[in-house]
Amino acid sequence: MAGLDPSDVSVILHTTNLRPLRRMLQYLAAERRDLFDAYQAVHSDQATSTLRGRELVATFLPFEEGRLLFEGVYGIAAAEERPTAEIYANPAYRELEEVFGATDTGPDRNVALRDRQVHFTLEPRDELADLRGRIVIPVPVGRTYVRIATRLEAHVLTILETPAFVPPPPAWDEFVIAGGLMRSLPRDWSERLRQWRGVYLIVDETDGARYVGSAYGADNLLGRWSDHVRGERGVTVELAARDPANFRFSILQLVSPTETAESVIALENNWKLRLHTRDHGLNQR
Repeated sequence: MAGLDPSDVSVILHTTNLRPLRRMLQYLAAERRDLFDAYQAVHSDQATSTLRGRELVATFLPFEEGRLLFEGVYGIAAAEERPTAEIYANPAYRELEEVFGATDTGPDRNVALRDRQVHFTLEPRDELADLRGRIVIPVPVGRTYVRIATRLEAHVLTILETPAFVPPPPAWDEFVIAGGLMRSLPRDWSERLRQWRGVYLIVDETDGARYVGSAYGADNLLGRWSDHVRGERGVTVELAARDPANFRFSILQLVSPTETAESVIALENNWKLRLHTRDHGLNQR
C-alpha cells in the first residue's frame, strides 16, 4: 500500500535483552534521536551484509512481552567503512553504555573486535510515517535480528490508535535507573516519582559503594533524586567526592504520602542498620 517493494527492504528487529536499554528504546526513538541513531548505525558483520544489499530499512522496537512495535522506515544515505575507534569516539556511545546499559556498543569491546567497520547513516522516510509507533507484530522465530522483509514471517497483531513510544513507568520495585537518566526522565516517570516517598538506595557503580537516603519533602523521590544529580558531584557530605553519572538509584521501601518525616527517617535508619551502610558504606550517620 505504501508503494515499497519488500525485496528492497531490510528489517531491524531490536530484540536486545539488555536492561535498561530494552525498556527505554522506545523513549530513545522518540526523545533522544542522537542516541537512537548512533545505536542503529553499527551492526554485526552478518547484519551489515544484509543491510548493504538493500536501499531501505524498517525498524521495530521491543514492546510488550513477545511483541515488537514498528518504529519507522529509513533510507540508507551512506554505508561507510571507518576506523572503529573513530566511530566510538562519538560521546553518544559512552552515554548508551553508561546510562542505558548498552554493553554491546561499548568502545573498548568493539575496538578489540575489529579495527574498521561499516557505519550506516539512516534517513527517515515518509512512507508509513502515520503508522510509526502503532503497528504491533509478534517477535519472529529465530535469532537473526536483521532480515529481508520478504522473510520476516510476522503478521500484524494490532494497529494502535495512538503511538506508544514512551514506555510506562516501571513498578516501584523495578524502578532502577542510572544517574544520567535522572537528568532526562520521561514525563510520566517523573510524575510517578513525584508521587512516591520512602527510603532509597544509591550504588556508585564504579566501586559498589552504597548510600541509603529518604525522601519525604517537596516532590518526594523526584525532588531528592534530582538534587543528587544536579551538579558534577554529589550533594551530601558522603557523596561530595563522587560523580553522580555513576550513581544507580533504586527504591528500598515506599511509605504512605501522609507518613511523617520522623517516621520516614526512622525507616531510613533501620535500612542503614540492615545494610551496614554506616560501617561498610557511605552513610556517616
